[in-house]
Amino acid sequence: MGRKRLLCLGAFLALVMVLIPLPAGAEMKIGVVDLQKALNQSERGKRAKEELKAEFDAKTKEIEAKKAEIEALRRELQKKGVLLSPKARTEKEEEYRTKLRDLKYAIDDAKAELATKENELSSQILKELVDMIRKKGRKEGYALILEANGGVIYVAPSLDITSKVIKAYDAMYGLRPSGAVKRKKKR
Repeated sequence: MGRKRLLCLGAFLALVMVLIPLPAGAEMKIGVVDLQKALNQSERGKRAKEELKAEFDAKTKEIEAKKAEIEALRRELQKKGVLLSPKARTEKEEEYRTKLRDLKYAIDDAKAELATKENELSSQILKELVDMIRKKGRKEGYALILEANGGVIYVAPSLDITSKVIKAYDAMYGLRPSGAVKRKKKR
């Protein structure tokens, strides 16, 4: 599969180079972008990760509290279980099983919720990045911009425009690397 994909990419690039008419002496401008790097290093990407981490920490805190409650109930059953009436012991055991089941559901729900949120945030940022890259490609006269991890085996570092993309993407939202927001001038 990888070899077939590589052959298709090579054939595509050869076709593009043959079909794109260039004036004599002109060079074809090609760029490479590592979208994952742009996602992770752009200020919006960093903020999205921070937002997800905050939610993860809050969910973890809730789950840890439930675990502590269940552990306390388990210890109580071990220590006082023999002293309880059969009916009371059965009720405590059922309460313990219910809380354990609820904990499992809470963990599963938290995982699913965080995964969905991460996918939504990443998809939105990636869509914006791709749109911005297309505009940048047209504006700056690129003939071709490739995604660095999409089947490319070798890329000369001089072709990597990822840092330019990150700066342009952050600038699009008025963000500076320090995280400060630029103030727009009043007209």
